[in-house]
Amino acid sequence: MTRILGPILLPIFFFALGGCSGDGYHTFADYPGFASYYRDRCDGEGYRGTSPEDRALLERYRPRLILPPGGRYPIDLYRDYLPHAALLRFPDREVLSPAVTREVLDANRGKRGVFVDFSLDRYRRAGWDRKLGQEREVALETRRPVLYGRVYREAVDFPDGEGGKGTRRLTFLKYNALFAVSGLPARLPWYVDILMVLAGFSSEDWHELDNFVAVHVVLDEGLSPVAMVLAQHNHHRSYLLGKDLPLPGDGRVSVDVALRSNEIYPASDSGEPVAHRVIRWSRYLDYLLSGENPPLLRGFDVTYGKRAGGVEIDYDMRYLSPCDPLYTAEILLGEPRPLFGMYVGRDGPPGSDYYTVPALLPLGNLLKFGYLHDGDPEDIRVVREAVDRKRNTMDIDRIMEHGGRRFLEDWRALPTGRP
Repeated sequence: MTRILGPILLPIFFFALGGCSGDGYHTFADYPGFASYYRDRCDGEGYRGTSPEDRALLERYRPRLILPPGGRYPIDLYRDYLPHAALLRFPDREVLSPAVTREVLDANRGKRGVFVDFSLDRYRRAGWDRKLGQEREVALETRRPVLYGRVYREAVDFPDGEGGKGTRRLTFLKYNALFAVSGLPARLPWYVDILMVLAGFSSEDWHELDNFVAVHVVLDEGLSPVAMVLAQHNHHRSYLLGKDLPLPGDGRVSVDVALRSNEIYPASDSGEPVAHRVIRWSRYLDYLLSGENPPLLRGFDVTYGKRAGGVEIDYDMRYLSPCDPLYTAEILLGEPRPLFGMYVGRDGPPGSDYYTVPALLPLGNLLKFGYLHDGDPEDIRVVREAVDRKRNTMDIDRIMEHGGRRFLEDWRALPTGRP
């Protein structure tokens, strides 16, 4: 009975959430606006990769990464993931290449109906599925964790609240962490847990390859850290250093990695695990900030700070061309997993440059849009005015103007806030 009931109930459940699509094979990279925004990314100096000066910045301010007990270690795409994958055609799954190298991936990065199929079973049998406290055959010293670093520079305009603007030239240090698979949040509503069991789905292996996990360290004109932007599911949150979070003496921010989902949160000093409200899409931002009007699909990420059993790990940095297929691939880098032709968020991702809607791709926009605070009445009011859940619309400019104005006000109020 359960084997029949699960496949019937689950697609109905997800379809009711408004997150499904029946238009065939596609990726988020097909969203209008990406092609024009990224048209020139491989031209000029950027194509030659990361300069020694930028590498020194990335090394100097690289974040302290704290894993939870049982949390997976960040991996290298080419060393750890692709050796356990093949290139397949969708939907008949014909093997186009039994081995996936950088060259194979590069040659197929833009082809429709092609995807990378990762074998978690092979990965585990090789002893590469290492988790904190559960390390096995492959020693950490031989396959050290990895983060990928890039540097962006932008002149960012902040509304000053008086009809003018303040422009600041900011440097964004972006650190990407990759994980072989992504799971669901560690705490889910009881009905989701039941439906997962009925359908035979794994809450630990929800989709293959988690490549949107990112920490952005924002530097001012003097190359000192002023803010941090963290990727959390399908949205980002911004934090002003010296106000929202303490500014570390060495400039290296600390972040906690959530159990199972790999999402990133500010490091906690609590002696107990910390639960964080989770939303699937930004249209539920009011719930994320207020805890009110919860959506049907919700949950809690769980993080473990150092005092709660989390462990800071060491890692190596990698520097790739902005044209590398890790960033630019439009094909799925993990298996497509539609349910009765409907897409329910279980597909592998495209390249990690396709991490948000195009309007927020300039990192200055992302910084401003994400500057919202839990429980803040003004932030909650603006979000509720800007988001129409029923029509599934959002006034991005409204939220971005509000966040940018408040960020500039708060920054100027700090002793180091004025140029």
